[in-house]
Amino acid sequence: GWRGYGEGWTGGRREAGYGRGREQDRSWFDRAADEVSSWFGDEEAEHRRRRDQERGHYGKGPRGYSRSDDRIREDVNDRLTDDWQIDASEIEVTVSSGEVTLNGTVTGREEKRRAEDIAENVSGVRHVQNNLRLQSSGTGLPSTEASTTTGAKIRQAGSSDTTAKR
Repeated sequence: GWRGYGEGWTGGRREAGYGRGREQDRSWFDRAADEVSSWFGDEEAEHRRRRDQERGHYGKGPRGYSRSDDRIREDVNDRLTDDWQIDASEIEVTVSSGEVTLNGTVTGREEKRRAEDIAENVSGVRHVQNNLRLQSSGTGLPSTEASTTTGAKIRQAGSSDTTAKR
């Protein structure tokens, strides 16, 4: 059958229902297109629309179950690696009790936000602490440290991170 616009860029992985976390299976655009198509008698669109509405228990696991931090970290790393809009080579992911912490640098605000969204949509994640910094062009240092030479000198002297942050 026909696949709607906006469906399917997941780095080549389209396993039905697996690893989607809190994300919807289909994009908002696909669901809206099926809503309109169903008004004009498209039975397949009506079937997909009803299936979307029946997801009331999606994401509810067995009592007492929680994903291990190692599995969460692996999923976040895999998704960051597979995302075509993010250069994750300078991102470090740590997980403790379901809380994901992102450290490192990215080249733009969009990458920073997208990395947080990706981590947040992994099953088992309770909170995302986004400590990513924007890389200043040409210096290789995070922009808050590259903006003043004193910040860079404090960092090089080995002082604690709290003195270099503003």
